[in-house]
Amino acid sequence: MRLDFPQALLLLIPLGLLLWRTGRVPGPPMWLRVALVVVLVLALARPQWVRRSAGSDLVILVDRSRSMPPGAEAQAQELIELAWRERRPGDRVGVISFGREPRVEVAPAGGARFAGFTQTVDPDASDLASALDRAWDLIPRDRTGRVLVISDGRATGADPRGAARRLSARGIAIDYRYLARETSGVDLAVTALDVPSSVAVKEPFQLTATVHATEAVQGTVLLLRNGQPLVKGPYRFEPGPNLLTFRDLIDKPGVASYALEVETPVDQVVENDVGRAVLRVEGPPRVLLVSAQGGGGLLARTVREVGIDCEVKPPGPLSMADLEGVGALVLENVDASALSESGLQVISQYVKEAGGGLVMTGGRKSFGEGGYRRSPVEDLLPVSLEMRQEQRKAAIAMSILMDCSCSMGVTVPDGRTKMQLAGEGAVAALQLLNEEDEASVDVVDTEVHELVPMTAVKDGLPYNKVAQAFSGGGGIYVGVALEEGRRKILESHKATRHVVLFADANDSEEPGRYKDILAELRARNVTVSVIGMGKPTDSDAALLQEVATLGGGRIYFAEDATSLPRIFSQETIAVARAAFVDAPVAVKPGGDLTLLGKVPRDEWPTVGGYNLTYLKPQASVALRSSDDNEAPILAFWPKGTGRVVAFTAEADGEYTGPIRDWRGYRALIEQMVRWTMPPQPPEARDFVARATRHGNDLHVTLDFDPDHAPAELDPKVLILSGDGSGAPAELAMRWEDEDRLGAHFTLPGPGSYHPVVKLGNRVVRAPPVALPYAPEFEPGSAKEGKATLGALALLSGGVERLSMTGLFQNALESEAPVPLAPVLVTVALLMLLAEVFVRRFLAGRPERVAELTDHALRAVLQQPAQMARRTAPRKSAERPGRSPSAGPGAAVPVPPSEVPPEAGVVAVAPAPAASEPKKDAGIVSALDMARERARRRTQR
Repeated sequence: MRLDFPQALLLLIPLGLLLWRTGRVPGPPMWLRVALVVVLVLALARPQWVRRSAGSDLVILVDRSRSMPPGAEAQAQELIELAWRERRPGDRVGVISFGREPRVEVAPAGGARFAGFTQTVDPDASDLASALDRAWDLIPRDRTGRVLVISDGRATGADPRGAARRLSARGIAIDYRYLARETSGVDLAVTALDVPSSVAVKEPFQLTATVHATEAVQGTVLLLRNGQPLVKGPYRFEPGPNLLTFRDLIDKPGVASYALEVETPVDQVVENDVGRAVLRVEGPPRVLLVSAQGGGGLLARTVREVGIDCEVKPPGPLSMADLEGVGALVLENVDASALSESGLQVISQYVKEAGGGLVMTGGRKSFGEGGYRRSPVEDLLPVSLEMRQEQRKAAIAMSILMDCSCSMGVTVPDGRTKMQLAGEGAVAALQLLNEEDEASVDVVDTEVHELVPMTAVKDGLPYNKVAQAFSGGGGIYVGVALEEGRRKILESHKATRHVVLFADANDSEEPGRYKDILAELRARNVTVSVIGMGKPTDSDAALLQEVATLGGGRIYFAEDATSLPRIFSQETIAVARAAFVDAPVAVKPGGDLTLLGKVPRDEWPTVGGYNLTYLKPQASVALRSSDDNEAPILAFWPKGTGRVVAFTAEADGEYTGPIRDWRGYRALIEQMVRWTMPPQPPEARDFVARATRHGNDLHVTLDFDPDHAPAELDPKVLILSGDGSGAPAELAMRWEDEDRLGAHFTLPGPGSYHPVVKLGNRVVRAPPVALPYAPEFEPGSAKEGKATLGALALLSGGVERLSMTGLFQNALESEAPVPLAPVLVTVALLMLLAEVFVRRFLAGRPERVAELTDHALRAVLQQPAQMARRTAPRKSAERPGRSPSAGPGAAVPVPPSEVPPEAGVVAVAPAPAASEPKKDAGIVSALDMARERARRRTQR
């Protein structure tokens, strides 16, 4: 037995003293009270009876990274099944699969059986240390256990030996089963591609690459810069490291991305055949103009004429590398879909975290009509993009048809399904409608499932029901969907009627008589748009494109399901035709025009049209429309660490209008762009940010002049991914030297990374780095991985498990503690009842008997005395029963013949000595007579 809280026994001292002073009673109740106190104090100490036959826990760690051999998961599942069969009564088995992070497949439990790998893991890394720590958490401290690692031993992340020591401290051994790829073939790997962190424009520099070969082999080398070949040719690789040197020169600022690819036909590990690096080419901050106008457009010419370096890029996906060295990004009437969902994320991080500037100009493809509502860029803008009731000129009716086939049940990386995102998109569209509009929603697979009949918005729409749309089976029957859309939309008599079809571009079937349906709808002034889930090159994309063309609507392709809410909103705004004013409107100055700089104010121009938006709180307005809307034409504000300007008029296009010839127009454009560009304080030269990579460890440092140490006491570094995926990682920087701050970050996977150091409201961008492939593919012999696993087993007392037989046979069984406190509390209650019973009914009985006997004898003695007084003759000299010679109170013996038989007195004892009281003598005599009478009756 053991006590969990032995300190409670100290309570016996004060409780014992309290009981002795205030609760003392004679006899057995006192002993019961003492025992009751002892039992209660023992219960407070929480005693436990330890049973050593509760089995043992086994946690199996399965490496599911890319470096594992083909078929490794099947082998691991077979080993888990064999381990399951070896269990004894009380033994439990748990399973953890790990890649970049550990995932619990089955927690240790006696009845839970492993049914296959169900958890999703990132296979680009194998963090064995985190997996061992997770096993440490799963094995309870009151149970014994072991860990079995099934891996090739190529571990990324922290050193797993630290986790092995923690397990060993608890007596948990680590066994291992080694599974690895065959290493008999040739492995040619690029282990390093080194470039300077930064160079100046037109400054020659050198690139150095290291290629490791397991044996002599003939191969080819290809060096690319920004995807364009620089060097290509054969190369003879010798066993071991091979050093390759290249030279280059770049004539414009920005970022250059290099890739070195090596190839040989006999290579057995192709994942490590490429090396990547990024190089910053220093220069003055420049402007990146994304425009379909090209370099000859008005914006590009104006920016260049005022002396700002301007690079023009056609609409397309953006990466953080495109914005490296860019002071301001200008979007000229660019549709959000052209930038891609990842590009919109990049713009958001570029402004908020990296301190970049953004200028967005208006047009039919910009702001609300351009699909920026419900996008990451909407939050950056100083104007809101909602569609208010006063904007609407006519009511509309909309029928939404959504594909609910089984393909819509697929989960996207953020955990939601495509169907959930489509439901969110439908809700976003419905919420843009006003009370005069009507809408219906149906989901379709091989048949129609109605969610919302054609209903007026003022009567209320069940948004929750739409958001929770289900995914069924089969594909979507396009003909069935269009037939239902025709029936629903013709129930309405609104002036504008529109059908939106959402379908999988890879799984749209049975178009039926779609051409006839679309022709009928167009004849009745009904339009049809299509949102395709997929790419324009998918198998059914041509059919969806034809439906949109014949329906007189628009076609959208959503390669990223997370863009669906944005696209649904964009289509609704386009149908309502309320987000763009296409009539000439004069502008007037706002209250904050002077904050932008010098702009002519003697006359105010007219614009040919503008995007109707609303000023956000705390935003500044420089120009407003002079119509009834008084909408912002030019608004601006700081956002995060950057600045944003919204110019809702079209800068150069069909709706530019007379402002094109206004003499202050070019000055206005210059001030918009210059205001968003980050300032370059002179003291910025005192800080130098650097970034170096070793494996997947990124080390960011900030060096400064000791005489100009930063006043900011809490510097941080943000790690931005090149494609904008995921939230930026934020790390605190620590002092590494008297003039250096630093931070380490484990890169999550291949790609480019852009560190940003934040010092208060200042931002310093470190050079970007690239990770070409997962570090576990770095060249190394199979012995290294097995040696790692062997070291873990040696540290913890484990062994290599070539067979699962006897896995639990010699395992030390767990101690199963049985708590005794509930039993002791029950005993204490019984003792309490016993103490009350004894004290009330048994311990007080002798005193009660004596008291009753005393009263009875008094009555017996008084009765014959009274009778004698009544029958005896009265004498004047003396009273009856009194002897003249006796003292007062002395009793006179009465002969037995004179005692009446009914008195029940057999004899009278002799008179006691004169010194004894008369009453005591009578009591004793009465007791003697009572005993004599009892003996006669019982004949004993």
